[in-house]
Amino acid sequence: MIARYRQGVPPSVSVSVAPANASASISVFVRKRPLLPDELRAGGFDVVTTSGSPSGASLVVHEPKTTVDLSKAMDNHTYRFDGVFGEDATNVHLFASALRPMVEHLFSCKGGHGTCFAYGQTGSGKTVTMEGLGPSGGGNAEGCYALVANEIFNRVDKAGGGLQVRAGFFEIYRGKCFDLLNKKKRVEVMEDEAGQQQIVGLEQATLSSAAALMTLLDRSDRTTRATAQNTTSSRSHAVLQITVLEAGDGWKAEEVRCKLSLVDLAGSEWAAKAQSDDRANRLDGAEINKSLLCLKECIRALGGGGGHVPFRGSKLTQVLKDSFVGASSRTVMIANVSPCSACCEHSLNTIRYAERVKDWQATADRAEPNTGGGGKAEPNTGG
Repeated sequence: MIARYRQGVPPSVSVSVAPANASASISVFVRKRPLLPDELRAGGFDVVTTSGSPSGASLVVHEPKTTVDLSKAMDNHTYRFDGVFGEDATNVHLFASALRPMVEHLFSCKGGHGTCFAYGQTGSGKTVTMEGLGPSGGGNAEGCYALVANEIFNRVDKAGGGLQVRAGFFEIYRGKCFDLLNKKKRVEVMEDEAGQQQIVGLEQATLSSAAALMTLLDRSDRTTRATAQNTTSSRSHAVLQITVLEAGDGWKAEEVRCKLSLVDLAGSEWAAKAQSDDRANRLDGAEINKSLLCLKECIRALGGGGGHVPFRGSKLTQVLKDSFVGASSRTVMIANVSPCSACCEHSLNTIRYAERVKDWQATADRAEPNTGGGGKAEPNTGG
């Protein structure tokens, strides 16, 4: 059925990006990873089709169904986003379409705060997107950390002096923050008199190049654990903060030119498969889901135009607060999905979450404040 569907539509594409909206405060992109050999051996098949047109980027999730008479059926769920990346797309493609425009915006204004967060189920490719695969990874050798750092230092060098770059790296684990560059020392998130979120006690390293940043990250030790889905599953949200400062002098203190946060979110947990995990994994999963739910509730509150937004509901939303408020703030969400038929339900949940974020921005473009919606399902009960 899926093969027949694909025969009647334009060929699947690796990269499809909608026309850019320079004023959009949030952009949402979806990335489909390749099928893994283990998934193919287990009988899994590809249920995600990426496509594009001059009017926008879209993807279709083919949800397998069994009808009451036990015949096979399929629902085709279509979604549109700012950009869609197929299994052949690389981190370089993703950076050029999703992150470079945000860095350009931050350097064109003053005091801007940009955030990129990678969201998706465990094993969907978030960490590969953010960290890369290393020298043998081809177009995925470098991740968003390195590609963004290269872009920032290129712009700092072109400025001809007067700018300084600092970076901090911490994780949010079970509702607490730990400095990954300082032996996991506990740090606190606090709000200053200007309403900005500050990480008190975080080690901030002054950097001279992108290579220096990557050397710094190599000594970090993020919390991981073997789970039923992934032998090295990230159990914490990792946050890399890069700050560009304008140097001060004897009469003037240094000022923040812009700040960029790159967030590798922990994977959303599968309750059905967590039953075989140990108690520590279940506690981790509960805290991860709680923080991701709080992030969703903050987005919903912003979209609904209500007065109260529950940023204090979790450490994650406290850290990301500056990303959602302020005229010069920009946010990029990268939703990572698995194309495997066994993961169809979880991929749909990820895409619906991303669509909710996108709908908030779409409504904000029409009139402030904002709201959301759902994907269009097209039933197909053909043989």
